[in-house]
Amino acid sequence: MPNWIVVADASKAIIYAQDKPRADLEEVMDLVHPEARTPEQSLASDAPGMQTNAGGSGAHGMTEKVTPREHEDRRFAKDIVARVRHALDTNEITGFYMAAPPHFLGLLRDNLDSHLRKALRSDTAKNLTGADRKEIIATFAFPTIQ
Repeated sequence: MPNWIVVADASKAIIYAQDKPRADLEEVMDLVHPEARTPEQSLASDAPGMQTNAGGSGAHGMTEKVTPREHEDRRFAKDIVARVRHALDTNEITGFYMAAPPHFLGLLRDNLDSHLRKALRSDTAKNLTGADRKEIIATFAFPTIQ
């Protein structure tokens, strides 16, 4: 069974498989998240609501705890991890690696349960979405292709 290599940022994820230590990386999946490129003001439906106090005078604004951009980033990270989880649960893979910019890597890690954490071989806080396969192999110190 291969290992997966997840290379992602907030707008794109590429998942590669490596069957054998000396094998090349094979692209399994290419996910695009166009909402990451949408202006943040377009992601919010309208202004925050207002709430009145039952016994008091006046009202205060209800602020969002998470920005629309952060919400979209979290949603995409959750989707990526769900795909890895499915592959692990169906024995398509034995483990996986992750590379993403620091903030997005944190979001991916936040979605890992204990089973996924055990299957995670390594991760790196680096954006490799535009990298070629040799650079990805070098980043994770996979044996190079002869």
